Order: sequence, then C-alpha cells, then structure tokens
Amino acid sequence: MEEKKPEITESTATQFVVVRDKSGKEFVCRLADLRDPSTLTEEDKKRCYENVEEALKELEGL
Repeated sequence: MEEKKPEITESTATQFVVVRDKSGKEFVCRLADLRDPSTLTEEDKKRCYENVEEALKELEGL
C-alpha cells in the first residue's frame, strides 16, 4: 500500500501561524496549539516548529 502524503492547500496552510517570542525568535505553530504567550511553557514550545521549512519537512514526512 502506497503511503499518501498530505498536500499543503489553502485550507491546511491556514492551520499554522508564525509567532515571535520576546527575543525575536520565530516559531511556526498550529493555531490549535496557541496559548497566551505569557503562559507558554517549554513543553508548549516543543510542539512548535522553529521555522516554516521545518514545519513543511514534518508535514511531508507524515
């Protein structure tokens, strides 16, 4: 059985957002994972990607 890779469409692309922490570091996060930045824990940050390229690699690898 051939593994089906997800396609990035306008619909799926809107499920992610780029956010910056106070130091200016960017993260690509799923909208569903977003929280008030003042309450973001290190565990929350682990569910985010460091950049768009990393997020795309993860999606393509599914």
